[in-house]
Amino acid sequence: MSAQFQPESNVRGPGQLSWLPTREDAFLLMESSGDAVFVTDRIGRILSLNPMAQQLVGRTRDVIGQPFQELIDCRLPEPHGEDGSPFHQMMRTGEVTMVSSHQWTRGDGTRFELSTTFWPRVQLAERVGAVIVTRDLTFEMEVQRDVQRVARLAEDSPNPIVEFDGAGGMLYANRAMVELLTECGALERGIEAMLPPDLEVILKDCLRTRSATCRIEHAIADRILAWSFFPLGDLDQIRAYGLDVTADVALRRAKDVAEESARAKGIFLATMSHELRTPMNGVLGCTQLLQDTSLLTDAQRQLLQTMHRSAEALLALVNDILDFSKIEAGKMSLETADVHLRPLIDDVMTLVSELAKKKALALTVDVAPDVPESLRGDPVRLRQILFNLVGNAIKFTEMGSVAVSVTLQQAPSHLPDSILLGWRISDTGIGMTDEQQTRLFQAYSQAETSTARKFGGTGLGLMICRQLVELMGGEIAVESRTGSGTTFSYTTLLLPTIQREPVGSAVAEVSKPESKCGSPKRILVADDNEINQVVACKFLQKLGFEVEVARNGREAVEAASRTPYDAILMDCDMPEMDGYDATRAIRQREMGQERHLPVIALTGHASAEDERVCLKAGMDAVLTKPVTLPALRGTLNRILRRE
Repeated sequence: MSAQFQPESNVRGPGQLSWLPTREDAFLLMESSGDAVFVTDRIGRILSLNPMAQQLVGRTRDVIGQPFQELIDCRLPEPHGEDGSPFHQMMRTGEVTMVSSHQWTRGDGTRFELSTTFWPRVQLAERVGAVIVTRDLTFEMEVQRDVQRVARLAEDSPNPIVEFDGAGGMLYANRAMVELLTECGALERGIEAMLPPDLEVILKDCLRTRSATCRIEHAIADRILAWSFFPLGDLDQIRAYGLDVTADVALRRAKDVAEESARAKGIFLATMSHELRTPMNGVLGCTQLLQDTSLLTDAQRQLLQTMHRSAEALLALVNDILDFSKIEAGKMSLETADVHLRPLIDDVMTLVSELAKKKALALTVDVAPDVPESLRGDPVRLRQILFNLVGNAIKFTEMGSVAVSVTLQQAPSHLPDSILLGWRISDTGIGMTDEQQTRLFQAYSQAETSTARKFGGTGLGLMICRQLVELMGGEIAVESRTGSGTTFSYTTLLLPTIQREPVGSAVAEVSKPESKCGSPKRILVADDNEINQVVACKFLQKLGFEVEVARNGREAVEAASRTPYDAILMDCDMPEMDGYDATRAIRQREMGQERHLPVIALTGHASAEDERVCLKAGMDAVLTKPVTLPALRGTLNRILRRE
């Protein structure tokens, strides 16, 4: 059935339907529409709706006979009539009425943004209702808002953004870029002044490689900008993002300066350690040699002993300063070796016994029976902690006693095979207040300002003890009351001793070494310091060796090429050629030969890293200055026996 055109007295009002489709045509139009279509009567009640309208209002909802205005509350913007109803305005004027955008919330809570148009239905020149076409704009408006948001991202960004075309022409600069241009006083020079000087090359490379170019720093006025360039897909355009990194660069430079200062301080401390240890070697060596002579009066021997103790105290200060420098640099580390606990404690008590005897203090040691005799750990650092704490206890105790106790404690669950020792050092000394205890383990800190004047010391000992205890997986604490003494307690985590198979008896040490033919062994001393030469020669002669001297590494290499020495005592720091290069030259010459000349390093540098440098250069052993006679004897016996 075709559509029937029905003229309305040959008059057609604006927006009015001048023809009436057949029922079938109307049905097809509604069914095929992509918009929601509602047909209402003259008072706005819904007579029919198409599938899109049913989908909009909810497929399970029957809205036939319900007023459209109640279903979808749609209002004209003010002022439009008494109630603002677009349906009423359309019925009153006979004109198409449109609400371009309005919000609607469906019964299930879903929100829509709609555009609704009211078309008048006319029969025989009389308005009998409306055809209402509603379009769902929700997705379109959301997309539009997303586009707007993306478009504003660049403009609202606090950092400068610039876009260029393929020829390097500037297409866009955001507001932050213009503001930064003003702040840097570069308006007259233009935006190019804010960008790297080789901008053209950067843009060409970015387009050619299709890859980003990041973090190109450019200084302008008092600012430093870091620029990153990104190609924009196939658009033949580049976008540049800027970032003000002035503060970061200042921080980086400050960090570099601080690190350089730390390196310089480390070098200075290491150098001072070496320079102090070299003369200390002469002082301690000479006093030790003099004490062994038989022509001294009691007064002279007492003076020598005082000199020797003073030199040892100075050496202890040097060691504390060196340890502190290692802690600051994060280079403090522990060695692992056999620890014979009771002899170690006895050694410490022997060292401090003279001072305790002068004060008439009682020294007691209590090691629990279940504490193992042998362990694995760092015996040097264990001795250092105990010596510092016992020495402090004696220093601050005028009468009474100092007691040391060691107990076996429960090992932590995550290290069941370890051995946790608990140490306590108690005294009956002057004690401390709570406020003094809070700053006790800080660097350069002592209980009060008069302590250093009265008792001496650097204030580094306890801080070093705490660091060493923590490196050993333990904790340290103090309990004290003014006038009632002090107790330091700490723990150390050690390992069980390694069970070794018994071996044959070691070769007995030779008190007076001799070569196979019966003559004394010959040692070359290579040292540029005359005092150290004298001390080393006297020590070696006392041990029964023949000695010759070289004043630098070059002389040592030449002497070793002429004379078959049994060993060389090689100072590491010498003019013309140092001990490292001299040892390398000797090892180079020995290549292809069976003979190996033992070289023992003499160094004022006391760190494990310095020892590794010596061994890497080809030296066989390391003696740290100041050298003692027992240490020299033990090293020579070990090296020569091995050879």
